[in-house]
Amino acid sequence: MARSLNSYVPRLMPNWKNRPVLCLSSNQAQQILDSLRGNNEAATCLDLGLTSGSIELHRNSAIFPDGQKLQIEQIMTIAEDPDIAYSINNNQIEKLMWFDEQTNKFYKLRGTETWPALEISGILMHRIKATDPKSDAQQKVATISPISGRVLDTCFGLGYTATLAADRASEVTTIEYDPNVVALASRNPYSRQCFENPKICLIEGDATEIIQRFENGCFDRIIHDPPTLAVAGDLYGDKFYTELFRVLRAEGVMFHYTGKPGSRHRNVDLPTRVSQRLSAIGFTKVRKRPDALGLIAKKPQQ
Repeated sequence: MARSLNSYVPRLMPNWKNRPVLCLSSNQAQQILDSLRGNNEAATCLDLGLTSGSIELHRNSAIFPDGQKLQIEQIMTIAEDPDIAYSINNNQIEKLMWFDEQTNKFYKLRGTETWPALEISGILMHRIKATDPKSDAQQKVATISPISGRVLDTCFGLGYTATLAADRASEVTTIEYDPNVVALASRNPYSRQCFENPKICLIEGDATEIIQRFENGCFDRIIHDPPTLAVAGDLYGDKFYTELFRVLRAEGVMFHYTGKPGSRHRNVDLPTRVSQRLSAIGFTKVRKRPDALGLIAKKPQQ
């Protein structure tokens, strides 16, 4: 019997049980404020819309299902801040955002109408124009369908593609370079499955180094969704592409997100450049997937 990939690398298991109990967005806070008018109790969405519960309403406060209590002023603070998600812990509210002096970056969980988006130093890591993080992740995962066996997700982010891939895959290995991103994901209700689902193996580290630990042909599908070329140039290099080719099984399929950098920078056609590089490495049937802003490629039968 083939050995689980979990035995090759240590699994990262942030303590989900110690996460903040509840999360609220501006829309949910406004719903609570609207319910205060003449009501003693109201049903509302919690955890950024993932769950629902009954809130006990008082003149100047609201008591949540877990017993936590917020003053109206605190709820108003959340309602007036539409771009940030808040956690509720020990009757206090906290913005899900921080600055890390070591990385010199600012991290933020940004609320949307569906799943929250990751923002790093003002740059969104998820698409929210003409789509949303949930639909974006669904499109990316759909490009490698049908999914079965083992899946490699090279860039974890908030774990949305890993979560969706795990619905069909026997095992998903996902890698995240930045511990701040993992910490933010551990507070995001929509990332919960990445810390609870035994089929998902989350590894913290440099993907260019970790991928060298995997055996040849051990993945059936790959989702490669790197940051921009300027931020993570190594993840667009021939050396890393060669490793992706090596760990993908014969006739396996890979999706490579590229975005549309040419729409902002003249004479930059990243999808075409990436396509040429993948073909030179040995991938076949490389073609663009405009719906998912990327490419799909196949490893030929050897």
